[in-house]
Amino acid sequence: MERAAEAGAGPKGFAAVRANAVDGIREMIIDGRLRPGDRIVERDLAERLQVSRYSVREAVRALTYEGFLVAESPRRIVVRRLSRRDVEELFDVREGLEMLATGLAARQADADGVSRLEKLLEDTAAATDDAVLHTLNADFHLIMTEIAGNSLLRAMAFPLEGRLRWLYQHNGDWDRLLCDHRALLAAVVAGDEERARVLAVEHARTSRAHTLANLFPAQEPGVPGE
Repeated sequence: MERAAEAGAGPKGFAAVRANAVDGIREMIIDGRLRPGDRIVERDLAERLQVSRYSVREAVRALTYEGFLVAESPRRIVVRRLSRRDVEELFDVREGLEMLATGLAARQADADGVSRLEKLLEDTAAATDDAVLHTLNADFHLIMTEIAGNSLLRAMAFPLEGRLRWLYQHNGDWDRLLCDHRALLAAVVAGDEERARVLAVEHARTSRAHTLANLFPAQEPGVPGE
């Protein structure tokens, strides 16, 4: 009954509601409204998102697949607690994806792609709100992947986008990030594929160190989490 009442126009209507529920819960996790270890309560989320519990249930399945949620028992779903090893593995993947994306962007970026990145960096330089800056930081990498023009790369990156955005939330070294992004853009504009790849790796590794120090201040480098 819940699904039938919510679907409205039929399967497409329900799919749209489900997608909104997935996006809404994911955003709560990324921006910290739902924190690692928090239990997922279908009734509460359904009320907050103004959707049915069925839609929340479907969204929970999707977000468990994406790696944001984990089942501690059949009746207890919680926001996943990421260990140091989890974060390092995400950065390993991020480094490879960004190196490829930035190199390809340098090879074939057009005027429109460059203009989009330039405008984004102008907005970043002018922004003062952390939430806006986090979004702009994530958008820079997303646009770089788009202008790389490789459909397989985009398909591989898409399932990881949410978790990578979660990583970006834990790095607020804005002056360095802006400096790095300007250098990356300069390499793309120059068409210097090799330099773009080198800078992408350096940027990812510096971000890794900053994020790990932020998330795991009591752990020494190289000591894996549980």
